[in-house]
Amino acid sequence: MSTPLFVDAGIQASKYCNVGTFAVLIFDYCITIEAESRWVWNRKWTFVRLIFTISRYLPFCAIGMTFAAALRTQYYPGESCVRYGVVSHVLHILCIIAAEGLLIIRIYVAWNSKRLLTFLLVFPVVCFVSSYILSDTQLVFNFTNMISNPIPDPGNCLFSGGRNNVFEYSALLLYELVLLCLMLFVRFRRYKNGIGAFQQIFFKDTTRYMLYIMIMSSISIILTMAPPITWVSITDSPQILMHSVLASRILFNLRESEGRPQTTRHKWEELTDIQFGSGRHSTVRSEV
Repeated sequence: MSTPLFVDAGIQASKYCNVGTFAVLIFDYCITIEAESRWVWNRKWTFVRLIFTISRYLPFCAIGMTFAAALRTQYYPGESCVRYGVVSHVLHILCIIAAEGLLIIRIYVAWNSKRLLTFLLVFPVVCFVSSYILSDTQLVFNFTNMISNPIPDPGNCLFSGGRNNVFEYSALLLYELVLLCLMLFVRFRRYKNGIGAFQQIFFKDTTRYMLYIMIMSSISIILTMAPPITWVSITDSPQILMHSVLASRILFNLRESEGRPQTTRHKWEELTDIQFGSGRHSTVRSEV
């Protein structure tokens, strides 16, 4: 029995995209290793640096596992890929959590509110727990692919996903939207009278991070629901790549900006180790 062309095209496109993402991750690491050695390696270890290290290096394991699964072409009798898939999925989630952890710290620094910090920690838990509960239901039917998948999937080793992942992407999109509103509010309400170069980079890069993640999540939702189901896995690794690369670039830009001589200086209170500095720290909250 022949296989429909669109099924082959979907799986193959997903494999190409995820393999290419691993190559982009390695390339980005090579061109930013100098910045990391300059702004990170000589700093003391703090909680923020730990989170950064996880968001920087764990994607190599997560995307690497997806890369290995994409290159798989043979199935052996009695073999099961269930545990491999679960571990890969957990690593993907941890990568996102680490990158979002850095975002939470930046927003907390801008607001300097313990109540907001509690909200920032509780709200994502509620969002993603709800998404996992919904993902186990049959609310999303494969209405765009009424014909059952003719490709056999022995041991769940087929490089394909399910449409219920749309709930996870939707939760991430909602979460980023709420954080974007918080960031824009504090930017134009508390710092509307003028900020320094470091604070400009802080707000600009953080806002770009959230916008790019929202765009990527929207694309993931569309590619999860619109095309045939074999195309669903096409955004697995790009989602992780986007989080890791943007989180790293924001940190490097902040550290570089901090090292530049400032012509106009403002009185900033030392509050947090958001830049995991050694000796002195910078924040974005001015003394009134």
